[in-house]
Amino acid sequence: MEQCSPDKDFLRHIVNRVLADYAEKVPSNVIDDIRKHIGRAEDRYRFTIFGGDPRKLAEYLDSEEWSDLMEYLKNLHMEWILKAVLEKLAEEYRQSCPQIASKAIDSISKMESRGEERKLDRDTVYRSLKYAGYRVEIAKDGSIEVTETNIKVRIEVSNGKIHYTICKDGTATTLDAILTRIEKLREL
Repeated sequence: MEQCSPDKDFLRHIVNRVLADYAEKVPSNVIDDIRKHIGRAEDRYRFTIFGGDPRKLAEYLDSEEWSDLMEYLKNLHMEWILKAVLEKLAEEYRQSCPQIASKAIDSISKMESRGEERKLDRDTVYRSLKYAGYRVEIAKDGSIEVTETNIKVRIEVSNGKIHYTICKDGTATTLDAILTRIEKLREL
């Protein structure tokens, strides 16, 4: 068996650091879910560098648990997080554990080829919004409606594109206040 003695632990030094880099872009419940998934996998496969065998990461990357995590994030349109994790893994393990770095690169290639096949549809958008914690419903006309405090969004998905209308309720005491808000909306 090939030598594998990395000095960076997958969960603690790679996954957690990548997640920290994206903490402002990703909902905290999604970050927690990723950590839980990978933490359970570490318990099962024992791929930690602290008394385990990092070569077992290869088994995990081929496992149903990894596929489930990828599918979960794909449904949220956030699979790019796992791609960033795999890129960091390949970079960190390139010298110290080349077989795992190679496995990470293979997994990135598989993710990219699956991403090309992916089709955007109403149900995928609905699930993604639901997973992200929004109050969302399918309207009688088939569109998706998101209702949050002072905001309503109507979404239609057709031909692989999302068409949306965002309405914001509010009050203002001056015309300038309304003009300022309109300009902010234009920036979107």
